[in-house]
Amino acid sequence: MSFDTTKTNLKDLLAAAHTGKLQLPDFQRDYVWDEDGVRSLLASIAKGFPVGALLTLERGGSVEFKPRGLRGTPFEHKPEEECPAPETLLLDGQQRMTSLYQAIFSEKAAEVRTAKGKKVRRFFYIDIEGAMAAGKDFEECILTIPEDRIEKGAFGKAEGFDLSSQELEFANLMFPLNQTLDPTQWIFSCVAYWKNRDEERLDQFLVFQKEILESIQTYAMPVICLGKENSREAVCTVFEKVNVGGKKLDAFELVTAIYASDRFNLREDWFGDAKNGTKGRLERMRGDSPAKGLFQDIANTDFLQACTVLHTMDEQEKAIVEGKTGKAVPAISCRREIMLGLPLEAYRNHAEGVQAGFVEAARFLNGEKIVWGRDVPYPPQMVALAAFFARYGSKLAAPEQDKLRQWYWSGVLGEYYGSATETKIARDVPQLIRWMKGGEEPRTVWDTYFQMDRLDSLRMRLSAAYKGLHALLMREGCRDFISGKPVDLMTVYSDPLDIHHIFPRKWCDDRGIDPNLYNSIVNKTALSAASNREIGGNAPSEYLARIERKHRFEPEQLDAILRTHLIDPDALRADDFESFYAARKASLAQLAQAAQGKAVVAEHDDELGLPDPEMREAEALENISEEDSI
Repeated sequence: MSFDTTKTNLKDLLAAAHTGKLQLPDFQRDYVWDEDGVRSLLASIAKGFPVGALLTLERGGSVEFKPRGLRGTPFEHKPEEECPAPETLLLDGQQRMTSLYQAIFSEKAAEVRTAKGKKVRRFFYIDIEGAMAAGKDFEECILTIPEDRIEKGAFGKAEGFDLSSQELEFANLMFPLNQTLDPTQWIFSCVAYWKNRDEERLDQFLVFQKEILESIQTYAMPVICLGKENSREAVCTVFEKVNVGGKKLDAFELVTAIYASDRFNLREDWFGDAKNGTKGRLERMRGDSPAKGLFQDIANTDFLQACTVLHTMDEQEKAIVEGKTGKAVPAISCRREIMLGLPLEAYRNHAEGVQAGFVEAARFLNGEKIVWGRDVPYPPQMVALAAFFARYGSKLAAPEQDKLRQWYWSGVLGEYYGSATETKIARDVPQLIRWMKGGEEPRTVWDTYFQMDRLDSLRMRLSAAYKGLHALLMREGCRDFISGKPVDLMTVYSDPLDIHHIFPRKWCDDRGIDPNLYNSIVNKTALSAASNREIGGNAPSEYLARIERKHRFEPEQLDAILRTHLIDPDALRADDFESFYAARKASLAQLAQAAQGKAVVAEHDDELGLPDPEMREAEALENISEEDSI
């Protein structure tokens, strides 16, 4: 990291903003300070207090953000081609510099917000006599006056100061702060005004000039200037760490700003342009899928991650072909700092393939009976899928499809994508491709297990394994208790459907059954709202009899439906919770075993280094909302 730290006179900084030598990167958000915040800043400057360092970036390096002028400057609304090329960009300090420029440099009224958030225009004044009085709070001596320089009261009537002419400013001894940097003419005119009224004010104004105005005129702000030789990753990372006062910019916004310097609108490419009627990649990927489908929560950064994985794979392959070895071979990665360095050319090269890859990933998940966005166990694993399809292609032979399913369910049921997702995406894509070509199994396959006792602690839909087992049951053809329809068809056609208790909660509570057991996934399954109403709080033997009676089922027919949910009909009809639980737990474990293609671990085994099931459930609880719980 290359940077210099120095102090620069405030007057010079404001002049640089006025002439366009100092501008903002275009991604910086709008000026949002309120008038009280500006008054406080001005008071601190006048008293010589520190107000924080500025962070600037020298132009001409590998990082070329599209520039724009500070609010209030002559270049604020002009197109880039009509503005001078800036020498430096202000990465941090926009609010302070914009406030100071508008309040003490610009001839126009400053645009600020009231305490209620309304945008208004105000001139800033110093009450000279108040500022010079001993014991007076200096901040209270800084006044904000409307753009017409007349304070208004109720119903628009004048109330307070009328400073609409220079003579009225003199009469009220109100100094306009936008004269601060060159106050000589105003001061001598004010002295003359009072001399004509037989009052000598020269000494008073000389003290005001020396003690207050000179403090502002000579104020020096610390400036950290990043050299142009810094990488874009370093610049963006530093910017985010210092920009703690505003809303955090995500990687997509930063890359958008970088690409804008090459006249490429990444935001429009992703979201489309409603004015021109053009669809963006997001809309094209969604196609005719339902609003709450698999693309409901896909993020633009997910798309960039997939592009970055493919680009770094290209870079690694190129280095190997060139004969490079060891550290000279770049790693495959989609870490945030690497994503920020994704070249525009690389994005253009991979965007179409990644777009098709996400569509194919959604098709794969639909085939595994994962239909809705909220039911995706691990969204980052979908990024890996999209990158895989983009590189390997979508036409998989049957053995390749089996491998892909084994990889996917190993990650879900092994709860492998719960942390370090960037590392796992970057590792899985090339490993999965090599496996398809006859290489060794990906780590996600050989390094994951499903613990049988994990079934006891899966109690909420937030858990990836919980969602996964629900999807696998649908894939196996579980049918609704009343309609007999496959549950996945009911899901597709938006019939009311959710996860419900098989042995009702009330029945279990009345018999003192451990809530940790009856609330686990072993005692839950996907049912329509109508089926759940029939269950109510009754014993299974009662609600099964009622379903048979009301809906004209033969016992054998209902038993066949129960078995599609891996429920032992005999134990359920006997109201034998213990036997039911043991049998269904074993059946669900076999379902996980078949999906992963390996035996489940019967009990928690510390030697395997597996996380404790209760710990994993606790981690899932950290971000769960009330509506997510079942």
